Formats: sequence, structure tokens, C-alpha cells
Amino acid sequence: MAKRKGKKENSGNHKHEAKKKYGQNFLEDTELSDEILDVTEVNEETDVIEIGPGLGFLTEKLVENAKSLIAFEIDDDLIPVLMKKFGDKENFTLIHNDFMEIELEEYLSGKKDIKVVANIPYYITSPIINKLIEHRDKISEIYLMVQKEVAERIASKPHSKNMSLLTHAVQFYAEAEYLFTVPKEKFNPVPKVDSAFIGIKILKDKKYENQITEKEYFKYLKEAFSNKRKSVANNLMKLGLSKEEIGEALEKLGKTKLARTEEFSVQEFIDFIKLLKR
Repeated sequence: MAKRKGKKENSGNHKHEAKKKYGQNFLEDTELSDEILDVTEVNEETDVIEIGPGLGFLTEKLVENAKSLIAFEIDDDLIPVLMKKFGDKENFTLIHNDFMEIELEEYLSGKKDIKVVANIPYYITSPIINKLIEHRDKISEIYLMVQKEVAERIASKPHSKNMSLLTHAVQFYAEAEYLFTVPKEKFNPVPKVDSAFIGIKILKDKKYENQITEKEYFKYLKEAFSNKRKSVANNLMKLGLSKEEIGEALEKLGKTKLARTEEFSVQEFIDFIKLLKR
């Protein structure tokens, strides 16, 4: 039988109305659920985490195909709906709690190469991604429905106006891919903007983490992005570096002295830091 942990549920069946406070926009498209299942390659050997299952349209596909599914739902009113649909599934566990408040490690014990597949509340996209990446020793792939603009930032390439601190915060640990766009009409209620489905695959070789500590990398990066209107040289002077030092390092990388932070890939920025430290 499916297990349930957390708060008490409300009884009774009723039509559920999306709640703004939880950022709910329910996915109600079977074809889209099939497409998600296809790109995530969830199968009978896959342990899956879903955040905010809502009315269970995607959950239904995941339960049918995954080895196990742990779903985290905060909304009291959705618990009886989900338990009615999936309560008899042996591979289904429903956690009635706020995903951002739970100790995730407790639910990852004994598992590895976990896939996260979710249509998440857009207003907490970055905190959710950060929390998942913190557990990259157990989580190998993250697939999320997010705002189109945010997806473009996360999967951005150097020299794009979309390059940002968020881009590096993901790509320092993982490969990010913009998989497909999802029109806003696919959701109920219809949001104001289109969405996109992204894939984030954790770098198992830790190729960037092995070159520099995350503390040092993000110390320089945060300053470099502190004012996007200014050049990277102007921004990094706050760390006590002279324009001459920064300019020389930029030239060695083949960049101009007026280069902006958006021009750097993760590897280029690591090389840049190493040159500055010399």
C-alpha cells in the first residue's frame, strides 16, 4: 500500500480550485505527460521524486512506469484526491509537507541515481533547484517545468543576454538543456506566460568542482554579476584587484578589457579566477 506521512488530510471529495499562495497551475494534458515521460526515460529501474503532484496527471504516468515514486504535496485539499487515485499503488509514497521544509536526505536513504520530475511552483524555482543540487550525490537527473524565461537563463550559452548567476549556479554542477516549450494554454488555470521543460544532468565527474571550491568560484562570480551594466573589470575591482591586473588576465583569455560577465562559460571563468590569483 502507498504510504503517507505528515499532516492530517481533509476528508471528502470536491472539485479543487488552484490556490495562488501555492503557485498552482495544474497540468491537464495527457499528450504532454507522455512527452515528459519520453524525454525523462523513466522506467522500472528508476526511483523518482515529484514535487507538487497537483491533481496527479503526470503522477499517473510516473507511477505506471517507475520503480518507486515519492511525491511531496503541501496542499491539504489535494491529499485525499491523490490517495484516492494512487493509494493502492505499492510503489507510491505521498509526503504531505512543504518540500522546502523537509529533510530530503531522510527520503533518499538507500537510493542512488534518483530522477526528479516535476511541474514546480514557479515562484520558488531557484530555491528548489538549489536544494536538489545539494543532494547531487543521490540525485542524478532533474527535469522541471519552469517559466520559459527562467529555462532560457538556466540553459543559456556564453555571449547570450540570458547568462546570469542562476546559469552558473546550475552549470557549475550540471549540464542544462532546454527540452521543449509548453504553451500556457496547457495549464489550468492558464498562467500569464509560457513554460518550458528543462533537463539538468549532474556532472558525475565533478569536472568543475575538482578545479576550484564552490566558495571561491561564487565569491568572484557574485561580484562579477553585481552590476550587469558594467564590465567584469569594473565589478571585480571591489575585491581589491586593479584594472591592470584584471585587464591582463582578460587578454590572456583572449577577451577584451571591456568584456562582460555574460561572455564567460563556467570553464572560462575558472581559468579567469586562476589567472587573477597568480
